[in-house]
Amino acid sequence: MLVAAPALADTTPRVLHVFSNTGAKEPHAPPIYLHGVEQPTLAGLTPSGSEGFGHYYSLDLSSPEAAFSSESFPASGYVGLYTGLAELFDGTVLLGSTPYAAADPTVFRWTMGEAPGNAVTTPEDPTDDTTGFGSSFRPRGLFAVDADDNTYFGGGGAANGNTLFRLSSSGELVALVDFENYRDGTSTRYAKGQYPAALVVDDESNRLFGINVRHQSDQSGDPDAVPEGDETAGTLFEVDLSVAATDGTTPVTVLHTFARQAEGEIIASDSGLQALAKAGEWLYGTTNKALWRYRLGVSESFSLLHIFGEELGDGITPWGPLVVAADGNVYGTARRTVTEEGQPRGAGILFRVVIGKADDHADDQYEILHRFDVEADGAFPVGLYAGPVEGQTQTLYGATKRGGNEGDTVNANDADGFGTVFAVDIELPVTADIQLSADPQNLTLNESTTLTWSVSNADNCSGEGDWAGVKATEGSETITPSVDGELTFILACVDANNERVETSVTVTVAPAEDGDNGDDSGGGSSSGGGGGALSLLWLSALVLLTVRHRRRFSL
Repeated sequence: MLVAAPALADTTPRVLHVFSNTGAKEPHAPPIYLHGVEQPTLAGLTPSGSEGFGHYYSLDLSSPEAAFSSESFPASGYVGLYTGLAELFDGTVLLGSTPYAAADPTVFRWTMGEAPGNAVTTPEDPTDDTTGFGSSFRPRGLFAVDADDNTYFGGGGAANGNTLFRLSSSGELVALVDFENYRDGTSTRYAKGQYPAALVVDDESNRLFGINVRHQSDQSGDPDAVPEGDETAGTLFEVDLSVAATDGTTPVTVLHTFARQAEGEIIASDSGLQALAKAGEWLYGTTNKALWRYRLGVSESFSLLHIFGEELGDGITPWGPLVVAADGNVYGTARRTVTEEGQPRGAGILFRVVIGKADDHADDQYEILHRFDVEADGAFPVGLYAGPVEGQTQTLYGATKRGGNEGDTVNANDADGFGTVFAVDIELPVTADIQLSADPQNLTLNESTTLTWSVSNADNCSGEGDWAGVKATEGSETITPSVDGELTFILACVDANNERVETSVTVTVAPAEDGDNGDDSGGGSSSGGGGGALSLLWLSALVLLTVRHRRRFSL
């Protein structure tokens, strides 16, 4: 666990929109940046609005002031829009609703410029107890999409109907895992977790990873896996999608059981929104009190890297999606801020984890990038989504649930205002680029090759391997190898972070042909046309004369 005090960097959000009491307000999750549409757009949801129903909204980022529009969404029912959003390849958006009243639970598909419509075509009524999934179909948490445009999400209730679903792009809904199968008899004890709060698909290995909640149940996970006196609070699990079954019987592997007191719990409801993200070979995630990591394929590699709320100025209660940005680091938000004793807790923080270089990532660094101001940029941030990279900058987008107006204040349990949409610009590290080529790469001994190179964002270059010496950041050099075989030419430089960067090229040198072994200048055979019968005749005569001369001398 990190013990160093968090560092404060200068990263201030740009407010794109301030919600009012008219239309959409008080978002539960951040908007998503649509990568699949031509016009740069943010799309988002709010569980409530001025008409009592949830709202869907969009921001046109191509307009100077990010033009905002929102619509009431009666089909979603009352306060049901508590899921995240997922974008399909065609730029449409999937979202879920589990309302308290006025509508059935549904997954919607939303095309920009149109009202969201039902995304499920099969079964016809997924809430039907006979032909559908009954109480299991209650969409929750953060969705995930795979390379085949399938969407994965969790659903369920407190005491029964807890399921991992897969929805195809054509609308076919199937149950991959029925966590009731891992329930202990008639009691509410779930050996492998209850229902998913957040999911990640690794397309390369065809595996899905998720975190399961504990929701009004007696157990969620393995009680023997938590410290004595503690209790289970959810699981980190894995599913091999290559053996996925569509009747709810897909095997589940539990990677870790969360301990409520020591590590925090997993929540996916109106009272919390935990997250999961994949950074290389590692999973990073949150509980309601901590940041944690897990190395894929390495059992017992789970560790906490930060517990929130223990130092003045730190965040309290991480909330909403995490982002693995283009710089390789993990970004997120926490809902409140630790303040002086007797003062209301603050408006929340923006944080990042700078990924370490050690094999066990023990050198990960937690940093606070920004502390939210209720008036200037809102209060109670609800997570982040990744936007595009332009040049050396990537923009992340987020939202706050409260604040955004002059005069807004925070109190012990709430704050004034109706929230904001904001953008955060992340400056990406300058990446060194080294280009090195050889022409030709295949040659014969005594022939030459020309090495050509160019270097940007690095200097102090030198040749290594089968050449040497200080090299400029741009140039060429002709080399005539003195031996045959494979030769490797390495160009090594130092980048802006004072780290070594290098590239190499391999040249293959074939042996010289017979008679061209490098011991003469090419006269003789090359200018005389070579040996033949006449040359052999002269050689024979010379040998004969020599023999006769020796015999005459010996008499």
